[in-house]
Amino acid sequence: MTLLDAAFAHPQGLAGRLGAMIMAYMTRQRNLWTISLLDLRPNDHILEVGFGPGALIQEMALRVPEGFVAGVDASSLMVRQATRRNKKAIQSKQVVLKEGSALTLPFEDNWFDVALSANSIQIWPDQLTGVKEMYRVLKRGGRVALILQPVWAKADQEVKDIGAGLLSTLKQAGFQQTRLEFKSMKPVSTVCALGIKECA
Repeated sequence: MTLLDAAFAHPQGLAGRLGAMIMAYMTRQRNLWTISLLDLRPNDHILEVGFGPGALIQEMALRVPEGFVAGVDASSLMVRQATRRNKKAIQSKQVVLKEGSALTLPFEDNWFDVALSANSIQIWPDQLTGVKEMYRVLKRGGRVALILQPVWAKADQEVKDIGAGLLSTLKQAGFQQTRLEFKSMKPVSTVCALGIKECA
């Protein structure tokens, strides 16, 4: 396992702890932009798949004081880090964090108003299956967001192509009213693919 893999893709050990600190610090701008796209309401039930160090969970919980935020992450280290970061919200039962796979989300059908994943889908073993799971747990009319800052991309056109792929995945999973949003950032732009679970 490479150092980068241990720090970011499958966090563990000292490299994973350092990677979590870097992720939490470097992603604040992206997280705030993501929240601005979600049209959050005070009583929303939100799911984040692949929450990493839990910084976005923390930001969203502040914006849904009458709601609920859940998270699933495959890394036990990230669950521990995010649990420490969100300790008060977990104690008050506003936040619940679970270790698990994006491909088999441990939640009932039609439960969440919003489901999102930020910089996680690229490491899922089956992206379409994971997105179909997000579809399953969303209520009718629920909103989905797939956010990705592909640091391996060499140019904005490559980011656009990646965005087109995310959009295609949303459509294949059944989402409607899909669209892309882009934010210019360093070292590379971020793309967000958005969609809605049909109401009928």
